[in-house]
Amino acid sequence: MTTVSGPARTSWRGVLALAAAVVVVASAMGFFRAFTMPGMDSMDAMGPPGSTAGRRLHGMALADMPEMFVAGAALLLALGAALVLGRTRQGAVPAVLPPHTVRGRRTIAAVATAALTIDISKTSTLGFVIPGLRTEYGIDASTASLLAVSGLSGTALGALLCSRLAERIGRRACYLLATLGFTATSMCGTMPDFGGNVVMCFLMGIAVGGLAPMLITVLSDLFPGPGRGAAVTGLSILATAIGYLVASGSALWLEPVFGWRVLWLIGAPTGLLLAAAAAVIPDQRSTREPAASEDNWLARNTLTTRLQWVFAFSIGLTTFGLTTWVPTLSRVGGLPLTTANALLTGSAVAMVLCAGLLVLGYRRFGPTGVTVRLAVCVAILLLALAVSGWAVAVPWLSAAVLTVALLGVNTMAAVFLPVAADVADDGLRGRVAGSVSFFNRLGGLAGPLVLSLLVRSVSEVLVSVALLAMLCGSVAAYTSRRQRVLRKAAAVRTAA
Repeated sequence: MTTVSGPARTSWRGVLALAAAVVVVASAMGFFRAFTMPGMDSMDAMGPPGSTAGRRLHGMALADMPEMFVAGAALLLALGAALVLGRTRQGAVPAVLPPHTVRGRRTIAAVATAALTIDISKTSTLGFVIPGLRTEYGIDASTASLLAVSGLSGTALGALLCSRLAERIGRRACYLLATLGFTATSMCGTMPDFGGNVVMCFLMGIAVGGLAPMLITVLSDLFPGPGRGAAVTGLSILATAIGYLVASGSALWLEPVFGWRVLWLIGAPTGLLLAAAAAVIPDQRSTREPAASEDNWLARNTLTTRLQWVFAFSIGLTTFGLTTWVPTLSRVGGLPLTTANALLTGSAVAMVLCAGLLVLGYRRFGPTGVTVRLAVCVAILLLALAVSGWAVAVPWLSAAVLTVALLGVNTMAAVFLPVAADVADDGLRGRVAGSVSFFNRLGGLAGPLVLSLLVRSVSEVLVSVALLAMLCGSVAAYTSRRQRVLRKAAAVRTAA
């Protein structure tokens, strides 16, 4: 293996730091130029006095965005420098990190949870972008679904690449590259045409997709012991709730003023804040592992890798399918944009408030029990809405039921990845989390694509999502039954 000398390593660290600084400066320039671009003020005459019509963002020609290409080139340079430094990483970084202090754990947990929140908000933003994007470009639902397909394809690829890359260059460098990546690609908010948005959404997905499994792995390593699953799941539920709150709140307060493009552009300042906190992320996994127990043995034998793949795929199919189209469906029947977004924001607030109750439910019923109950509730709500015909007749009631359903499916989405990381062997936790996240993104990729074919019929969409929710519940119920069988077999073996 080629080695890099001490002075050379220092030089490459300087290259990495310089490239990261260029990405930061270029992204910041692109963000501010988007709000000062020529043509915004000329729209003032289109609205009444005092209106905000003149502040709405619009696309720019690629020739007018040199900072986007500079940021892309600097990001590739940073990746190259990180790969070179990763050649001697195994000998340069201790295999076992010193134990974290309580304060240090809280700091790491806070940063990782914040990063997970932003990661989730970027994916959730897809649903809020599509209605405005369809109106501006004059495209139908099937064509607009290509944006979701592109973004989710990127997240699936990113989930696999990031887990491998983190093993080579370290989690800290991988985290830095991921946050810089979606900071730079947030400039897709100034893309002049739909094709450009599709391409940039794919690149953003690659950066975003790798963060979730890596951050869940970091959190799992922070909480060794039997309470790890509940602790990480609680933080994941909280991050999911706040992430959707960030996405829906941005759509509620910013989209009416600046248009749908601002929902992409706000990724620049949030990404820069997270990139600045990269030093807090542990560079290598901790090898501390709790002592083996009967519950640990049951979890490992119940939640096999293939079963986790099926579970993650079915949850992705349901959650991403519903999340992507809820903003569109909630406006069926003429519900105003502000009212629809306010209801969706209320759903996110309710999920934040219910996070503690959901953790208690996790501890009481386990991940499978919670998932079964949520799936049944979601299916009943959606089927009742479809059969009654209220989806079109009473728009506000339809939107309210959809927000409750969204609360349930987002909670299911917050459970599967922490469980996968909890039961994985310590040395394989990153790869297991990455592979499970990959199948979840594959399910998410299929969800919007399938539902886009039915989006013209509200009732068919509701029935489809209800059936998908029951699929998730069925997989969870099978998992629970398998665990009971294994528990009985273990009891018989112990008695013998």
